[in-house]
Amino acid sequence: MKKIFIFNLIIIIFLIILGEIILRTFKLSQLMGSDSNIITFNEGVHSLTPNSSGLVFSKKVYIDKNKTRVPSFEFKYDKDKNIIFIGDSVTFGNGVEEENTFVGLLRKKYDDYNFYNTAVPGHDLLHHEKTLDDISKFKKIEKIIYVFTLNDVLRDKTIVHWNNRNQEKLAEELGFIQTVIRNKFFRDINFYLRNKSYIFMFFKGILTDPSKRWYANIKIFYRENKIDHLSIFLKKLIEFSKQREADLYMIMLPYEFQTRDCKNNVAHLPQQKIKKEISKIKINFVDFYEEFCKFKNPKKLFYKYDPMHLSKSGHNNVLEMIEREVSF
Repeated sequence: MKKIFIFNLIIIIFLIILGEIILRTFKLSQLMGSDSNIITFNEGVHSLTPNSSGLVFSKKVYIDKNKTRVPSFEFKYDKDKNIIFIGDSVTFGNGVEEENTFVGLLRKKYDDYNFYNTAVPGHDLLHHEKTLDDISKFKKIEKIIYVFTLNDVLRDKTIVHWNNRNQEKLAEELGFIQTVIRNKFFRDINFYLRNKSYIFMFFKGILTDPSKRWYANIKIFYRENKIDHLSIFLKKLIEFSKQREADLYMIMLPYEFQTRDCKNNVAHLPQQKIKKEISKIKINFVDFYEEFCKFKNPKKLFYKYDPMHLSKSGHNNVLEMIEREVSF
């Protein structure tokens, strides 16, 4: 009996290891989670830790003294003209090597400029205002490109906090699966395994559809809240740009779940409210939702089983979209 138990245990371990290898090799699932050492908290507001490195979605990232993402610690900014990117984890490039993010690709292609990626995972409008203080030290800024994602309007620290406050409403929309994933046991397992097990991330993605869940979460916010603080921030950003005689662009990216219904040409509530706010001001604005919908399979533009982060292919295609809107 003992030998049978040991033999079965060995078989199970072998199958788990084999499954991890297959899922990783064929990119059928991907890891998430970030090392805490690259983030510093100050009075409740977080920022990147200068001269730090760590793993973000299983990819090594490097942060320089300016609190910007760079390809390596050896990288130096040596150009006279500067282009600044402001954003959250999508612009930061979670899960993608720096040189394959749209900021990194621009840097390689247009070597007359310094491209500063000041994006920070988890940032929203409140944090972006603090980012303006950080980038005010840069001279000769020619362009500022603000990459907006739907969760930027949250007044809380992150989308996770808003999610935690809306469990009953989410349960009404998503049913039993929402009850399961909010169970403390499942949350603890998720926190531990999301950056370790491809098998766990595969089944979590298949069974719980994170893209659908997170879009349901953010849609509740847009349905129940005004977003006039967006135009307030944009006015500050416009003034900041004018003072530096820099061209300003605002780019809006969709959530993955929204691109599943491209054929029906749905007018999504978040985009409707955002465009209404933007109509109050004058800014170079472009919504990339329709550009994403031009692809046969938009899902491939996103990180595996992720609601908004871009894949390597996604970054490459967003680069091309940016090039059609911005002259370098």
